[in-house]
Amino acid sequence: MKTVLGKIHLRWCETCNVPVLDKECSKCGNKTFEVKVTPPADARPAFENDITLINETLHNQFGITENIFENKVALVNKVPGTEYMQEIILDGQVVGILNYNEKGCQWKVIPTIEGARRFIKTVNKKIIVVKHDVPPYILKGASILRPGLAYASSDIKTDDDVIILVENEELISKYGDINGVYTDLLEKTPLEIDASKMDILGVGRARMDYKEMIDAQKGMIAKVRKSEEPKPANVNPVTSDFKTMVEANKTPMDKFETQAVGFMRNTAEKINLPPTVAYSGGKDSLVVYLLARNAFNNDPEIEKSQASYEILFNDTGIEFDETLENIDTMEKHYGKEILRTKSSDFWELVKTYGPPSRDNRWCSEECKLRPLGALIDAKYPKGCLTFVGLRKYESINRSKKPRIWQSPNIKKQTLAAPILEWTAMHVWIYILRNDAPYNVLYEQNFDRVGCFMCPAMETGEIELIKRNYAELWNKWESFLKQWAEENNYDDEWVKKGWKLKYPKDGKKRDNSDYTN
Repeated sequence: MKTVLGKIHLRWCETCNVPVLDKECSKCGNKTFEVKVTPPADARPAFENDITLINETLHNQFGITENIFENKVALVNKVPGTEYMQEIILDGQVVGILNYNEKGCQWKVIPTIEGARRFIKTVNKKIIVVKHDVPPYILKGASILRPGLAYASSDIKTDDDVIILVENEELISKYGDINGVYTDLLEKTPLEIDASKMDILGVGRARMDYKEMIDAQKGMIAKVRKSEEPKPANVNPVTSDFKTMVEANKTPMDKFETQAVGFMRNTAEKINLPPTVAYSGGKDSLVVYLLARNAFNNDPEIEKSQASYEILFNDTGIEFDETLENIDTMEKHYGKEILRTKSSDFWELVKTYGPPSRDNRWCSEECKLRPLGALIDAKYPKGCLTFVGLRKYESINRSKKPRIWQSPNIKKQTLAAPILEWTAMHVWIYILRNDAPYNVLYEQNFDRVGCFMCPAMETGEIELIKRNYAELWNKWESFLKQWAEENNYDDEWVKKGWKLKYPKDGKKRDNSDYTN
């Protein structure tokens, strides 16, 4: 089921080799083509650490050594669902999906056929080669059966993602046909298979491990996920960078900026309450901050009426250090004070309330809303208008929000969303265009910043925290283990059950209790 939350803006300029949010490139003037990604298509630029993680995964999984992303703008697009899945976009095409495999507790890339064509130059793992007379059946939708197998790399395990090749004359003449399969099991050493000289037929998933494949006389050895007539990879040789991406998007970004600034000015005049910006240290609120500077600092009428805007930040007590550093940086960079408030000590509250879960987010009330409400009561006795970085592409619930509404939790606060129609690409292009000091956490593989732990996090997001901030996560996990011991919960609860609706009667549970 597609999660369509708004218009899909993502397109690509083949000439400049960058993403463009319009039908025409602002830099070269050429037409762009649609990028076929999974809706809601809230893609973002891939930073250096994203590329590092992808390359490490490709090397571990397929033995690939080449960096196909070098000197090019790549994107990642989050796929909706309960698993961590990011489509990897290069040259305007999806080349694979970065996934955290909970069963295997490891990162993997699920390659597309186009991705496999690019990877094949240096791939030496997870390879299945079919006999030369098999492709017509595969192209009609058949799975790979044992009689059609010519070669399988010895590292293959059941359920592994595999790249499917077609044998060539060189392979046949070099190794001959040993009992119907070229087998390194009989040779005792791996065969020297030059995959780059063979055609890519498709990609799929193994249904047997290597030894089972060799020993079997019949049966399905691999399910083909996608197959196509062999052809070369569609590689765009043009190099690109973020500067080119910004230049290529001048026209659509001018349009979105003008509309958002106009909305903010009109709303401030209509609501007639002191304007504020809710700044969290995240990318979306950063854009709203930049728009507010444009909307109010550059409006002489508002300057005269002294209707200046304030910036509000709430420290939940479990923010990353980088977020708090970003608040200081913003104040210094733009010379404007940020009004700060802080919640009670989270680590004391959690001892009373227990770990927050998806059905019991007490942390939102205690660590965000209560202190912010107290600040607004003290600072704005008649109430205030707060511009927030809410976007419809983030979730179904947010896509249903109006652009202006009364806060259901803070009575004196009216909320407005100037970037409701913006995608993550609009956000990042605007930040880069303004050379704004964004939170460096985004360079650590994160799509979102905020509390370092949240019950809404996927397992893959938790693994990224562990990868980059092991000490911080160990502190949280130590608390979970202590809480589990005191309440007679099992290891599965510590692993993921705390995020969900968990038992209250103190009895041990099996894994089925920790599902949504």
